[in-house]
Amino acid sequence: MMQALRAAPAPAGSQKPAFFFFGRFFTGWLLFLTLAGQAQNRIGRDVDTAYVQIFRGKLTARTFLSQKYTSFVLSTPLKQSPSLRFRPNSALDLGIGATFGALTLNLSYGLSFLNQNNGKGKTRDIDLQTHVYMRKWVVDGFGQFYSGYFLAPRGKASSDPDRYYQRPDLGVRMVGGSLWRVLNFRRFSFRAALVQNERQKQSAGSWLMGFQLYYGVMQGDSALVPGVFQAAFPDDEVRRMRFIKVGPCAGYAYTYVFRERWFATGSLTANLNATFSKETFEAGKLTAGNVRPDFLFRAVAGYNSNQWCVTLGWVNGSVAVRSPVYRYTIHTGNYRFTVARRFKANSRMRKMVPETIKIL
Repeated sequence: MMQALRAAPAPAGSQKPAFFFFGRFFTGWLLFLTLAGQAQNRIGRDVDTAYVQIFRGKLTARTFLSQKYTSFVLSTPLKQSPSLRFRPNSALDLGIGATFGALTLNLSYGLSFLNQNNGKGKTRDIDLQTHVYMRKWVVDGFGQFYSGYFLAPRGKASSDPDRYYQRPDLGVRMVGGSLWRVLNFRRFSFRAALVQNERQKQSAGSWLMGFQLYYGVMQGDSALVPGVFQAAFPDDEVRRMRFIKVGPCAGYAYTYVFRERWFATGSLTANLNATFSKETFEAGKLTAGNVRPDFLFRAVAGYNSNQWCVTLGWVNGSVAVRSPVYRYTIHTGNYRFTVARRFKANSRMRKMVPETIKIL
């Protein structure tokens, strides 16, 4: 079948029209973001205090429980076959942190009594997720390096129905991020829900615009599909897949406030990405290109008063890659339970740290 998959080499310069189109498109999109930001600046530089309360001169200290993950789903459009859901044995971390003005620092560590193997095997990972919430901008950054997965649910592809099928050789590496413009920054605050140094006093929402860029690799020492399922998948056993995704994105965020202190915040953004992938099989390689949508959502609920803030949140992003043979969906996210307390900062700290980072 690989003979059918090998495409003839493309003539030199045949990719130029596509890259030219996307280059012009992104230039226009960045110009649109800049003009939108300037329009918002003309409306007003300050927040509407009837909607958002800023705790100026206050240090926000927090403790939290957090679990990050990078899982993926493998399937094929060529046959009626089950979806294979590979998950890492992610650690549950206990952390502390603080926010003052534009500066936030969080430190966490996986405690052994919070993390049990439970027959899922060992996952070695470096998970560098960062979400920076400024007044007008949101920056999401990802640097994930995972090795060691198990197949869910228990017993799937395993000779023992009470054991998980483990793949210690299976690895996922992904780097990238996204940049978002918050259009209604005067009345809507991401920081109230996710940084805890502000408070949303009335319900409000905002449209979001931006773009993202990702590069990733998924590979194993042998075929990604377990042997017991190989008959249900194409004869060409994929061993490695690389991809790059770039494109614009847009979405909406909203916070519902009940009696000024209870709140629920949710946001959903869609990304329309140009996706280029290369799969490696035992018999050869296959390259593909298409336009695929990706999604990122945030959900946070909790209690927020003048001194205390307690939140339960979930951030999850999906990255989809499609080829003529296989379909891949990588899910990246973070669960977090946070308890935060605000304290009055001394004058030296108030002079040293800026209130916010200003971009445009």
